[in-house]
Amino acid sequence: MNTLKKLEKRLTTRPDDPDNIAFHNLVEALCLKEPLDMATLYQLPLEDFDLAMAIMKDWRLDRYTKTKGRLRELVGLPEERG
Repeated sequence: MNTLKKLEKRLTTRPDDPDNIAFHNLVEALCLKEPLDMATLYQLPLEDFDLAMAIMKDWRLDRYTKTKGRLRELVGLPEERG
């Protein structure tokens, strides 16, 4: 399963999990080019931390080129302006 699907599954199957804030903050930081408090990621359970690292790795490799809009939608960010 690719990273985006894992994130979507994580957010939709456990919508009330307080750790979702870390994923929202991570995606916002990546999409909006804002700072991120890395300590919130370190506090995640190992499986979630690994997912956060995979999100950053995929973003860095620009694998989300065609799905950045979907990722923004997943965490409720507005569309990127051209």
